[in-house]
Amino acid sequence: MMNRPALKTILILAANPTNTSRLRLDEEIREIDEGLRRANKRQEFKLEQKWAVRSRDFYRAMLDFQPQIVHFCGHGTGEDGIVLEDERGQSILLQTDSLSAMFEVFAENGLECVVLNACYSEVQATCISQHIDYVIGMNRAIGDKAAINFTVAFYDTLAAGKDVETAFKLGCSQLINLKEDQTPVLKTRPGIVPKTKQANSSIPVSKTHLNRIEDNFNYDVYISYVDQEPDATFVWDTLLPQLEEFNFKIAVSGDVEIPGIARLINIEQGITQSRRTIIVLSEAYMADNMAEFENVLVQTMSVQERSNRLLLVKNFPIEDNCLPIRLSMLTRINLAHATRAEREFKRLVDNLQTPLRSC
Repeated sequence: MMNRPALKTILILAANPTNTSRLRLDEEIREIDEGLRRANKRQEFKLEQKWAVRSRDFYRAMLDFQPQIVHFCGHGTGEDGIVLEDERGQSILLQTDSLSAMFEVFAENGLECVVLNACYSEVQATCISQHIDYVIGMNRAIGDKAAINFTVAFYDTLAAGKDVETAFKLGCSQLINLKEDQTPVLKTRPGIVPKTKQANSSIPVSKTHLNRIEDNFNYDVYISYVDQEPDATFVWDTLLPQLEEFNFKIAVSGDVEIPGIARLINIEQGITQSRRTIIVLSEAYMADNMAEFENVLVQTMSVQERSNRLLLVKNFPIEDNCLPIRLSMLTRINLAHATRAEREFKRLVDNLQTPLRSC
């Protein structure tokens, strides 16, 4: 006797307070329902709905239905959160940190994907993706027609038995004529390797891609530098573009931080989610307290793991006596060398493409 595939519950949470602009939420949800009913694998999905959602309705519905997919449709406000309804049907914010904490709880109950079909919801998507495998948000305002087109194609694809990434791509493809195909963004939990990076028939699989799968890091490299000149120009105009040519996924200090979270926590997450950290040495860097925290953190991790996480890059004149002993004892890569700069850069790339190894 064949085992029936597990039933997946899609929970739709809708909110459109009376004091906000009207959205075509009924049409969006009707289209999802109709798409699931006609799908080849319709027997594998169950649709549940909750309207005029208040804060307590949000978590009660997830407790009641134990969904694998949560779809929120309504208004977003960027960093402040998403808009729900109060007891009078007026708007009330569910703040980003509260939303993220809520989803952290339900991550242990089989929740696989969250769709925030609301304007400016990328901030929330980024936070929630620390706990949930796949989270979709919007990086700007999205029109009603685009929101509906994306949703219909996304769930049609899932109901045809395809994965979230394929569904996301097809959803975006339906927005090209509306010039909104860059509005939806897909965030993945650290450790989840996007399918396009696991294999791509048109691009040779490099050591970088293999290592990312093997080590389960979110980034290949974190760049620690001081945001002053000439360091900033070197990082953004020279080092970053050169490394991106090798398909490295790169986190730059200050650029991958989540708004509303303490900077020290952001830095720790960026470094721990990166296989290696490049330190761009300069006198200004060594005088910066936040930069010191970054290099002490990654060097401590290297010692604890007995690994070679830390790469020192020299592009500016700096005397050895400016470096603490713990850094002066490490081999440096000199990208400013008069005759060996190209060879030194190749050495940097080779180090980034090799797995972490015990020292």
